[in-house]
Amino acid sequence: MSPHPLSLLTSITGKILAVVGVSAGLAALIGWWATAQGISPFYALPVAIGVSLVLALLVSSDISGPLRQATRAAKAMARGDYTIRVDATTSDEVGQLAEAFNSMAHDLAEVDQLHRDIVANVSHELRTPVAALRARLENMEDGVEDPTSENLGAAVRQAEHLTELLQYLLDLSRLDAGVAGLDIREVELAALVEEAVEVTRLATLQRGLDVNFSSRIEPLDLRINGDGARLMQVLVNVLDNAARHTPAGTTVHVDVGRAKNHVRIDVSDKGPGIAPEERERVFGRFQRATPPGAPATGGTGIGLAIARWAVSIHGGTIAILDTDVGATFRILLPLSGPGRARTRAGRAAPTHGPA
Repeated sequence: MSPHPLSLLTSITGKILAVVGVSAGLAALIGWWATAQGISPFYALPVAIGVSLVLALLVSSDISGPLRQATRAAKAMARGDYTIRVDATTSDEVGQLAEAFNSMAHDLAEVDQLHRDIVANVSHELRTPVAALRARLENMEDGVEDPTSENLGAAVRQAEHLTELLQYLLDLSRLDAGVAGLDIREVELAALVEEAVEVTRLATLQRGLDVNFSSRIEPLDLRINGDGARLMQVLVNVLDNAARHTPAGTTVHVDVGRAKNHVRIDVSDKGPGIAPEERERVFGRFQRATPPGAPATGGTGIGLAIARWAVSIHGGTIAILDTDVGATFRILLPLSGPGRARTRAGRAAPTHGPA
């Protein structure tokens, strides 16, 4: 059914003015015609009022229809149904409200699905170390395995992995709900990179990965104002991600230098790379970019999300560059550090540890 002429108007005020104008014109026309025909005004007046009511009904249905749909959709959302949409058939304020409502419903549906995915992923991530730790301890209790330093060390590593996962969950809650300042100090990048590489190297050795690391810092005395602990979190998470995806025997390289008023930190690997359409998604929570057919690389899928947050509260950016081989993450941080307002109001970022 084609829309009535009033639907062409782009504002409710215009529609009301059009109804008033047309009603007044028709009333005058009907009054003139009735007078010319010698008809009493008592008969002409009801006709004029009826025409005005018909026009008002057209406008009210044009406005109330989407509002009634929005009411039904809101009630459905309260029950957890985010599939209902409102028909946006006009370009006036009501039509804009319908479009905004549909956009909100779509976003809420995505958030609801994300929450479901988080619960599923967290359950999976926690179940594995808990099951392994329990099996190890039960075997030692039953005498199947001796409580040797090797077996106890394996149990400790599972407990550490479990602690790490719980810490990441705490980090996420702090990112969402907490507001915390940054401990801004002068950070020597050479020492920061060296420590981050060593932490990641030890983590890869514990996982049995054959990965080499190299770094180049120019100039060697390059310094930056920032929160050293949170910058360490960024580097360890990005390095750990690269170590998980680079082939055995290859090298993860860190290149640090100046870029105008910023410090540039590039972390490169020799892995399969990340497709352009995946480059933004990998910074989401519980997201992993594993190429088709490639084995799973482990990890919580949280590290890069936390790394981006920690970089952003420093006033910097992190992105994935176009490269012929592997993947290169580029981190840009302002040399002057985060601004005073951002330092006081920056939302909480986590302590460091590989993802």
